[in-house]
Amino acid sequence: MPKIVSSSTVSSSEQTNGRPEQHLHVYYCLCSEFILVIDAKLDRLPRRKTDNAYIISNGKRIYKLNAIEPSNNPIVLKRPQGHEKQYRLHCPRCNLFIAYEVTPKRKSGAFTYIVEGSLTDNQGVVPADAIDEDDNKKTDQS
Repeated sequence: MPKIVSSSTVSSSEQTNGRPEQHLHVYYCLCSEFILVIDAKLDRLPRRKTDNAYIISNGKRIYKLNAIEPSNNPIVLKRPQGHEKQYRLHCPRCNLFIAYEVTPKRKSGAFTYIVEGSLTDNQGVVPADAIDEDDNKKTDQS
């Protein structure tokens, strides 16, 4: 009988090669669907001034974004500097708006933007920034 040789490799975000910045960080949608694995913590990424979204530099960061594009039609928003086209990305399970780009083809632009409060690093736990406290105060006082 011929010899059968097999091997396997186990990978974990807990494994490091001595440098903590080489960790992979996993993020989930509020519905617990796996959405993002990236080489940096979201809270360490720069933020966009217009909407406080996390900025992922497509040239610098290594990441995998599990999201769908419900349509290839952009949403046009009025900004103080003019208009902005957003190609929105949604959770494949619950269709929550989680990210956007300003170019029609994924990762073809300089940045991908992650919407504040749309992801959590603890599966099944809603992050504190997912709920806008100012909106709740306005409705309580009405």
